[in-house]
Amino acid sequence: MADAKVLQEKAEMFERRAESASDPISRQHYREMAAHYRSLAVEHLNVHRDEPAH
Repeated sequence: MADAKVLQEKAEMFERRAESASDPISRQHYREMAAHYRSLAVEHLNVHRDEPAH
């Protein structure tokens, strides 16, 4: 599973793409992808926080 930092970097990449997109449909798609990766990063952090220490 990817770590939260990698997921956050992907979210930032999609935000940059959204900012430079020339048409509204692409801009919306990239923003949705960024939100998805941010959500995955948070979920990843929550899962690892709740795991018992080894």
